[in-house]
Amino acid sequence: MSFPLFIAKRYSLTKRKEQFITTISILSMLGITVGVAALICVLSVFNGFSKVVTDILVNFDPHVRINAVASDTTNGKFIADGASVISMVKQLPEVEAAGPVAREKGVLVHYTLPRVASVIGIDASDLERVSGIGRTIGAGKMQLDDSGIVVGQALADNLAIATGDTIQVFSSTGMERILSEPVTPRSRYFYVRGIFAANNRDYDATNAYININTARELFEIPQAAATQIDIRLHDIHESQNVKTTIENKLGKNFSVQTWYDLHTDLYNVMEIERWIAYIILILIVAVASFSIFSALTLTVFEKRRDIGLLSALGAEQSQIRKIFLGQGLITGVGGVIIGCVLGFLVVWSQDTFHWFKLDSSIYIIPAMPVELHLLDFLSVSLGALILVVLASIFPARRAASTEIAEALRWE
Repeated sequence: MSFPLFIAKRYSLTKRKEQFITTISILSMLGITVGVAALICVLSVFNGFSKVVTDILVNFDPHVRINAVASDTTNGKFIADGASVISMVKQLPEVEAAGPVAREKGVLVHYTLPRVASVIGIDASDLERVSGIGRTIGAGKMQLDDSGIVVGQALADNLAIATGDTIQVFSSTGMERILSEPVTPRSRYFYVRGIFAANNRDYDATNAYININTARELFEIPQAAATQIDIRLHDIHESQNVKTTIENKLGKNFSVQTWYDLHTDLYNVMEIERWIAYIILILIVAVASFSIFSALTLTVFEKRRDIGLLSALGAEQSQIRKIFLGQGLITGVGGVIIGCVLGFLVVWSQDTFHWFKLDSSIYIIPAMPVELHLLDFLSVSLGALILVVLASIFPARRAASTEIAEALRWE
């Protein structure tokens, strides 16, 4: 053990003449402990909710999506040769499945109840491979034959329909001609084969699935064409790499989006909330660091005689400075370690025993979700230690600049 660290340890652990200085040091450590533990708990809750949201979205949406971009060679609405694009995509080792999709807006009508929805044409086998929607069927089954349609639970409630009912779907294609020409919009009747509940209000209220060939006919999409290509990967974390690879292979006439790109606004809001929570709660640690500053400053005044003696015996200014920096770090590191342990225990107990439950009639999860990330421990600990060091610098420099003659004048 080095000489400065030995002295710092003695100053930190031995009883002082002024008891209130010891009290301030203990309160400083408790403040850092509470701040670090609170930060870890809050960040873990953010992680938990983020994972729940991601699981819902990823189980519904593809990992990667390809769309056409308007250019000299394409109108930006259709991928003319979807089969060749899918063939190229499936050669990538990261790809598990890929399928063409014909997606357009349509109006669903049951008796006199109309609702605008996204009508998605896809082959049933492709839907099972590129999306987890098949696992969310609450009534009926995922049957996408020529006359079958599968709708979301909220959309079914709005239309007052159940499995076996008949609904009429009007195509949005050519709607603008109705205003100037005496034409009837394209429409078709479908039987409700199934109703899904994706635990996402937006999806449940706006999405309906039909067979892709029927969708091409209804929306006047050329055969073999698609409005998008949906891709499922073996590992979702490879999405960005696959996106880059596909962009390089397909060129600028195609737009490639990952699951994160499809919901960028949502994730940006969640990230902003996370940073705001981090900044607000780190202020607790900052207040505790000010207490360390006060305790060290008072310790410097109390130990003026010791500082003078050490300097007279040959201790350098850098060593004196390290003594009080070390004393501040001992308090800070102690608080960080205890806070990390306390935060871990709280998060672990919530994950194991579900102390904080949620109303299952309102939320889709039974208890407040939490998830521990090593990066959170590192960022919280590093932030706390930086504040502790900053709070210790001034008292340590003050101690190092103490004049020997002044310190020992009355000794």
